Amino acid sequence: MSLGDMEPRQKMINLMYLVLLCMLAMNVSKEILQSFLIINEGLERTTENFESKINQTYDVFGRKMADDPDKVGIFYDHAKELKENADEIVELIELIKRKLVQTGDGLPDDAPDSLFHVGHCHSKDNQDAGAQIMIGPDLNNPYGPEVEFSALNLKGKIAVFNEHLESFILEKELVAEMQIPLGEISEHGMMVPWEIGNFNHLPLVATVTNLTRFQAAVRNSEADALKELMSEIGADDFSFDTLAVKVIPHNGTYITQGDSFKADVIVAAYSTTKNPRLLIGVVDTTGSQPEVKDGDTSNVRFENRGIPTYGVKTNALGEQTWGGVIQILKPNGKWAPYKFEHKYMVAKPSLVVSPTKMNVFYKGLENPVDISVSGVASQNLTMTISGGGCRVVPVKKEMGQYEVVPNPRSKDRTVNITVTSNVNGVKNSYPAIEYRLKTVPKPIPYFNNETGSVDMRKSKLLTGRFITAKLDDFLFELRYRVKSFEMFVSVGGKSAVYVAKGNKLTGEMKSVLRTMKPGQTAIFQKVVAQMDKAGSTARPLDGNIIIHVK
Repeated sequence: MSLGDMEPRQKMINLMYLVLLCMLAMNVSKEILQSFLIINEGLERTTENFESKINQTYDVFGRKMADDPDKVGIFYDHAKELKENADEIVELIELIKRKLVQTGDGLPDDAPDSLFHVGHCHSKDNQDAGAQIMIGPDLNNPYGPEVEFSALNLKGKIAVFNEHLESFILEKELVAEMQIPLGEISEHGMMVPWEIGNFNHLPLVATVTNLTRFQAAVRNSEADALKELMSEIGADDFSFDTLAVKVIPHNGTYITQGDSFKADVIVAAYSTTKNPRLLIGVVDTTGSQPEVKDGDTSNVRFENRGIPTYGVKTNALGEQTWGGVIQILKPNGKWAPYKFEHKYMVAKPSLVVSPTKMNVFYKGLENPVDISVSGVASQNLTMTISGGGCRVVPVKKEMGQYEVVPNPRSKDRTVNITVTSNVNGVKNSYPAIEYRLKTVPKPIPYFNNETGSVDMRKSKLLTGRFITAKLDDFLFELRYRVKSFEMFVSVGGKSAVYVAKGNKLTGEMKSVLRTMKPGQTAIFQKVVAQMDKAGSTARPLDGNIIIHVK
């Protein structure tokens, strides 16, 4: 313990004690022994004063414990252990002092209690009693802690007291001031063990006074430690000067028709005199307190006293996560950090124009569909379709992109799309949207990139090798394969029909075309084609290709 923490009266008593020890070393007369009695009485009164104040503090602790056991419990447990350790030391010292006086004066065990006080002792100058009782005959091998009145037993109990202080007082400098010194002591220019320096070859009255000094020191440390424990009870209690109602929506402030609006309405307390600290960044929780390394405060403003406002311009689309630590100043001057994390959704500005007459799905095709709901992330949406034997294929669910594939053999004329959102486990289905089912139009047959009725020079006619089929001005890029066709010709009043399997003209067809003359006609008819897609069937095409030879 440092002298700086003691009351002026206690400082004076300790200084007088040190002076008297020096005078004893100089073999000063027995009047000095009487001075030790005066110092001892002063220390005893100091100890009694400490005990009175300490008991009052324990009473306060008991009342706080009864009012709020959850909050006070851990501090109350430390206080109880502190009292037990301190009482054990003080009571042991009292027994040692009694034993010293009994040994010095040769008192029987049943002698009146008043005779065991050093003030009534007749052997105050006895320099052997202290070592005889507390150290033993061999200074190099003193009595161990198993001996009740030994100095090492007392030292061990003080060490336990010191260790307990370290368990709940975290500031090293503060705990060092409260702990009872147990290190070596300088004596005649040499360092000697604690037990030798304090209790060897001293007059009995000096040894008793020394023990009383330790009693006072223990009670002083106990009082300081109790004060620290008491302050820790309210160390995390914050003081606020403003109350305000805050509304916290569960699902934002933009609500779609049919959805539910929910919000928490709370009364928030904050201080307008002490701004908190808001640090944005990745939170490190590996230490005893959460912290943000190189926390960013560039986007933090205090538009209202006591309330930090964070604002940032958004660029990336989709769900964004941000967070950090907010620090609140505690009454003890320390900052209490609280970590947090928050998410928000960034979406492109959108304009929805719905051509209601164009809500069409084509059977057998992968019809692309994009779905979105304002204020809801696309990955939280699902799409279902009733009717048409449709398959729904997610393409990029996180972007709301799907493909709808109706069964090409379905007889249904319409289907209904239903979109359902799932936000925080709460599902919400939106009104269904109707789409019409259409069969893919038949392609048109072509010969030499010509269709319908055309005039064609014979030279160009003879370059044709295939009959093709394709859809003009259709939304989907589809390919068809011609499976069969016929060629009808009328030459010299005679008509003939030639049949081809596949899309190529047969050798016979080519030979007939080579004999044709201007004014004659060749007709490609009954063309059958099949979409180049798994599951599709061959279909006869409408229309013929009529070639007038020029």
